Amino acid sequence: MAGRPFVFPDPLDRSPNHPSIIVKPADVLGNYNRVHREDKRERVTDPVKTWFVQEALKQGWKTAKFHGSDCVLDADVKLIK
Repeated sequence: MAGRPFVFPDPLDRSPNHPSIIVKPADVLGNYNRVHREDKRERVTDPVKTWFVQEALKQGWKTAKFHGSDCVLDADVKLIK
């Protein structure tokens, strides 16, 4: 049985004291593979990282940076209420 698909967290759901979230490799890959059904990947490679960062920025995150295969998403604290 597969787990629930990863949904990008909403940057506006963060708090000023906790503006960041770490996205684990399984969630990065799950999201990439869900969108790219014809180009499924088994590892977090550079094309996966590039796509994930671009998607995170489209979703409203201020920054998205990979540390190894984990991705740290940072919300813009000026937008957090």
